[in-house]
Amino acid sequence: MLRSALATLALTVALGGSLCACAADEPEPTAPVTPSASETPVAEPTEVPFGDAESVTWEPTNNLTTELSIQVDRVREGRFADFKDLVASGITEANQPFYVDVVIANGGEPEIGGLDVPLYLVDSAQVLSPPSKFATTFEPCPSGPLPTSFGAGEKAEMCLVFFSSPSADFQSITFQPDLETAAVSWTGDVDVPAKEPKPGQDRKKKRR
Repeated sequence: MLRSALATLALTVALGGSLCACAADEPEPTAPVTPSASETPVAEPTEVPFGDAESVTWEPTNNLTTELSIQVDRVREGRFADFKDLVASGITEANQPFYVDVVIANGGEPEIGGLDVPLYLVDSAQVLSPPSKFATTFEPCPSGPLPTSFGAGEKAEMCLVFFSSPSADFQSITFQPDLETAAVSWTGDVDVPAKEPKPGQDRKKKRR
């Protein structure tokens, strides 16, 4: 399913941008691009389970290439109520938030601090959504780019926030910098928090 989606979509950024405690300008929608029949087919993707690390080559700029080890440890459903004090254009309760715990190590020589690793949430609507950023610290899951300094051999344990497209379900977390690079997708069971009881719901009233 992921292969066919990547063959017909060019990294649709559904819910990009930052979350902040102030109003944000409405972003211009990104239109999906359909490759023509003459374009190079997408490379065969790799699928790995949560908890497994995978080495990838990443070229963030034309003159910068490094090797990364990426491990997606855990994916948790978030609560929309966690974002009540934050504003994001286009985000509604239909966009399920997910907290994703990842471990990223720099296996190359270049300094890549402060860069955004191209990880995306792929949902059941076959939309790829990038992680959100925050203007202030978001306690449940800080999210954001690599640490400011991130040189050879350094490792970072990070939590990234993703939103699915409206009413869509989680499918995978995918490393996909461009259509010519083979995608690496992590899949597994999503942790769903127990529903909080409504006030007074856990109290049994006895009448005599």
